[in-house]
Amino acid sequence: MARKKTKMPSNAQRLLGELAPAKRSLTIQEFMDLAGRTLEIKILAGRKGMDNVIKTSEWNRPGTAFAGFFDVFAFDRLQILGNTELSYLRSLSRRKRIHHIQRVFQYPIPCMIVTSTYPIPEELPRLAEEHNIPLLKSNLSTSRFVGRLMYILEPVFAPSMSIHGGLLDVFGMGVLLVGESGVGKSECALELIQRGHRLVADDVVVLRRQSKTTIVGSSLPATKHHMEVRGLGIINVELLFGAGAVCDEKTVDLIIWLEQWQSGKIYDRLGIDEQRRTILDVDIPEYVIPVEPGRNLSILVEVAAMNQRLKNTGFNPARSLDEQITRRMHEAAAMGNRVRKPGGQ
Repeated sequence: MARKKTKMPSNAQRLLGELAPAKRSLTIQEFMDLAGRTLEIKILAGRKGMDNVIKTSEWNRPGTAFAGFFDVFAFDRLQILGNTELSYLRSLSRRKRIHHIQRVFQYPIPCMIVTSTYPIPEELPRLAEEHNIPLLKSNLSTSRFVGRLMYILEPVFAPSMSIHGGLLDVFGMGVLLVGESGVGKSECALELIQRGHRLVADDVVVLRRQSKTTIVGSSLPATKHHMEVRGLGIINVELLFGAGAVCDEKTVDLIIWLEQWQSGKIYDRLGIDEQRRTILDVDIPEYVIPVEPGRNLSILVEVAAMNQRLKNTGFNPARSLDEQITRRMHEAAAMGNRVRKPGGQ
C-alpha cells in the first residue's frame, strides 16, 4: 500500500505542541513510593543515598562488572542482582569478594536491587552503606521483578508531548481530533459521545510513546472526563452520560485533521494513497476533513474509523476498486485488439 507523509497544515506545529522536556528522573525515595509495594521492596542498607537519581527505565545485571569487565558497564541504571550474581560472589574468597564489590561501588550507581531468596553476602550491605548506595531487597523472582519494573517505569520515562485537540474511542479505534481553535472539535466529540462512543481527553491530550509503534493518549489529571463547549461551558461527561462514556487512556490509531473548507484546495477524493503523520517517531494514519455548513462531522469520523479498521486488515477499498477498473480496461483493450485483427472471427 502506497503511503505518503503529509505536510503540516498551517499552524500545525504549534497545535501539535512541543516535545516534553528531557526525560524526567526519579530519586530512589520517589521510586520506593511509586513501586515499593508492587515490587515488594524493602531497604537493607544505604539510606543516605535515597536522593540518588534514576534517569532511565532500563536496568542492568552487573555480573560481568563483578568479574572485572567494565568496558560496557551501564552503571547509571538500576543494578539488579539475581541468583547468578549472588552465586558468583559467594563462590569467591572473602578478600576477593570485598575487592570485586568495591571496584563496582566506585561507580556512581543509583541503586542496587537484590531479587529472589538466595543468601546475600554479608559484605554487600556493609559496603553499600559505606558508599551511600541504596541496597534494596525483593523476594520476587528476577524475571517477575523485571516484568513489573518495566510496567511501572516505562510510562514514567517514555517520550511524551501534549497537543491541543480531543481523543476518543470510536468503534475501538483511538481517534485524535486536531485542528484550529473554533473549527468544531469539541462539538464533534460531543456528538460522538451522544452516539455511544467514549471520551478520553478534550482540549489537551497527553501523548506518550509506549513502544516503537504505539502512541498512547490520556487526559491531564485536572481535566479528566471534562469538556469545554462554547456556549455551554465546562461539562462533566462521566456524570452526564455515565461511566461507559469515558475512558482513561487509548492507543492513538488515527488522526483526523479538521479544517475550514478552503476554496481551490484539492482534497483527497479517492483514498488510494494512505496519508500518515509522524508523532514521537511513530507514523499514524491521518485524514484531513474539510469543515463547512451541512457536513455531519460525527458520521464522517465514524466512517473514517471503520474504514481505517478495514485498511488495517490489509484491504483498501479504493485501491481494490482501482485495480478492478484497471483490469477491466486491460481486458476491454485486449478484446478490441482481437476484433481488429485481419480475418478475425
